Amino acid sequence: MTDCAHTWRKKLRLQELLIIAKKEIDSGKDIDLVYEILEGEMELRWRFVQTTKRQYIEDIKKILANQYVLTV
Repeated sequence: MTDCAHTWRKKLRLQELLIIAKKEIDSGKDIDLVYEILEGEMELRWRFVQTTKRQYIEDIKKILANQYVLTV
């Protein structure tokens, strides 16, 4: 059960980060700046350590490149 809850929370967090990323990209910001903003959000909201932030950023990159599909 905890694995399922963990997966559900990760999907919700990725969804929140995608909303922020798409908003920033649509406003014309550079993609590297968008990733910095996302790292700041992860630090502020969930206090992720560097390895977890890196994993989430990689997931976001794959979702934005349509290599992954996020279903919540």
